[in-house]
Amino acid sequence: NSNWHMFQITLPLEKLAIDRAGFMGELKARGIGSGVHYPAIHLFTLYRERGFKAGMFPHAERFGASTVTLPLFTQMTEADVARVCSAVNEICVKFLK
Repeated sequence: NSNWHMFQITLPLEKLAIDRAGFMGELKARGIGSGVHYPAIHLFTLYRERGFKAGMFPHAERFGASTVTLPLFTQMTEADVARVCSAVNEICVKFLK
């Protein structure tokens, strides 16, 4: 199920020779914008000051580090969707370990 206003993918970083920032840079080089949502909030300064530490919530940390928000907007055409999907696939294949 989707939240219907954003579309995220979870990168299989353990299988890729690229990190999320590099992946997003590859999308940008292809003219495709992307974003980061749902970081592990316990790693923000405010929460660290309250005693939260890296490693306390490993699933949130993994998800927060590997999620990329892809374009999703009302004027997207089927061709736009195909272009984004192709780019994601090409990047994953290019950087497969």
